[in-house]
Amino acid sequence: MTPVPETQKALAIPGPEESYELIQRTVPRPGHGEVLIKLEATGLNPAEWKFLGIDLRALVDVWGLSKAYPAFVGQDGAGIVVDVGEGVVSIDKGDRVTLQGWLEENYTTYQEYALAPEGFIAKIPSSMSFLQAASLPSALVTAAIGLAVPFSPPSSGGLGLKGFWEADAEGYYKGQTILIFGGSSSVGQFVIQIASYIGFSTIITTSSVKHADFLRGLGATHVVDRNGDVAAELKKIHGDNGFKYIYDAVHAPISQTEVDFLAPGGMLLSILSIPGDVEFADDRKAVAVWGSVHLHKDVGRKMFATLPEFLEKGIIKPNRVEKVSDGLAGIREALKRLETGQVSGHKLAVNPAETPDVV
Repeated sequence: MTPVPETQKALAIPGPEESYELIQRTVPRPGHGEVLIKLEATGLNPAEWKFLGIDLRALVDVWGLSKAYPAFVGQDGAGIVVDVGEGVVSIDKGDRVTLQGWLEENYTTYQEYALAPEGFIAKIPSSMSFLQAASLPSALVTAAIGLAVPFSPPSSGGLGLKGFWEADAEGYYKGQTILIFGGSSSVGQFVIQIASYIGFSTIITTSSVKHADFLRGLGATHVVDRNGDVAAELKKIHGDNGFKYIYDAVHAPISQTEVDFLAPGGMLLSILSIPGDVEFADDRKAVAVWGSVHLHKDVGRKMFATLPEFLEKGIIKPNRVEKVSDGLAGIREALKRLETGQVSGHKLAVNPAETPDVV
């Protein structure tokens, strides 16, 4: 195995209202219970272009960060374990793994080497590429936590369903229905797969029709054209009863129309915060989720402990992936593509090792 270098390239936001810049920083060494991973792939998320539009100093206490700037925001990665700290028992040097990074300099995936706690990484099958594995962490975690974490008033948690990692989860919701807005999104694809595994008999999703066959292959029973008359199509499929569970996996604030699709007592899960002008009646609820194992540690450890088996069996499949050139230097333009809606049905990813020496 190639020796670990002293320094590495990384991508950071230097300060408020500034853009991403390539920097050089020290390669960290793992502490107790940690491993060091040479990143062979870094996945990109829509949230990572949105970090440019907010002042992260306001979130230091909320997220428990050591500092706001320079900001390190990469969260998805996959690679090879090159060093192991004391106390690590389930991971060895040379293991191929996927990880969810965190918003701290040693743990971000917007660099060539990243630390990860042992409990927040999972081994990947030999048949899975690093690019595919890098599509997994944040989108899968957002889907799983949103479905499984119990609702916590007024607006945090999730739908409170069985976690797919629980021993009795398979088939548990047989006969029930779930509506998923944005099934072709990275998060939506995993919501469909999990909903299928835990037994939902009717899985309805909205999407561009070009993705219909692909989404049915993941487990969707009905694909509704998002550009058509969604309300009319949903009524044809489900009648006038409303939905007990709705998962909004698209990157836009929920609307009153979506809330009104709920049955009395039903719950809607959104990946964005709940707008203040939306009205709820008849015990309808909405909850927002931030999909991070670093904020839901107990759930995260359980999920990552069982994930290798689900990946090996093909129960959970990665997103389709498009590789972006120039490593970390290619991320800035790639995030602009996400911001302007130029990516549909697949994930963008880079190989940090391909970052040019001079940019």
